[in-house]
Amino acid sequence: MQYTLALITGASSGLGRDLAKLLARQHIALILHGREQHALTELANDLSQMVAVDTLQADLLQKEGREKVLAAIREKSPDLVINNAGIGLYGEILTFPLEEQMNIVETNITALTQISIEGARTLIQNKLEGTIVNISSVAGFFPYPTLSIYAASKSFVTNFSQGFDAEVKRLGVRVLTVCPGQIDTSFQRRASKGYPQKTRPWVLSSERAAQLVWQKVVKKKKNSVIGFRYGFIAFVARYLLPRYLLEKILRQGIKDRYPSKDLFFK
Repeated sequence: MQYTLALITGASSGLGRDLAKLLARQHIALILHGREQHALTELANDLSQMVAVDTLQADLLQKEGREKVLAAIREKSPDLVINNAGIGLYGEILTFPLEEQMNIVETNITALTQISIEGARTLIQNKLEGTIVNISSVAGFFPYPTLSIYAASKSFVTNFSQGFDAEVKRLGVRVLTVCPGQIDTSFQRRASKGYPQKTRPWVLSSERAAQLVWQKVVKKKKNSVIGFRYGFIAFVARYLLPRYLLEKILRQGIKDRYPSKDLFFK
């Protein structure tokens, strides 16, 4: 399928930015969403030499921001929607205020669900074919101590997307899920609230991750883990390790990404 117009959420940096660059090279017009207008404008200026680019500054934590994105979908009917925006926090749940934890739910679940539904509904009402791509995570396959709400939100993304895909596939709309492992983006810095992060050699570059995501979109893969290493890890962790050992390994693997804190209750 040759796409004509793509909406990418969280396009101002990281994976979203590299996806925008890749799609521009495929001559697909773009609607770039993000929270920082300056970064969006800078990216749009770079890509507008290849394709038509619109920017959409909106905060997905706010109802008004989400409605702004939904209105753009209804007006412009993008035939490719990539739900890339997502946030997380490293650390035990009770060491963060409730509001910060609920922000993860609003961004990773509420906004993604609304955008997915409106994207599919608009395509079907206009008798168009198209694809919704929801960026999930390998973390969503497991209960994940010290990354619990993020992992649970990605579990929702994967299961919601697969169920929705089964419902709308016959109408010419696909809802695909891509599950990366670690990608070299600003996610870790934000999730750790600026705590120094170690460089890990197995982390995917955002450019390579964008290429792998696009391969899965072209092949219409319903649910894909990207990166051979992460596919192997996910298989072993899901089917071969006992739960207590898996939880210990997951906690150990992330403990140096955030400062230790005493529990407090909000």
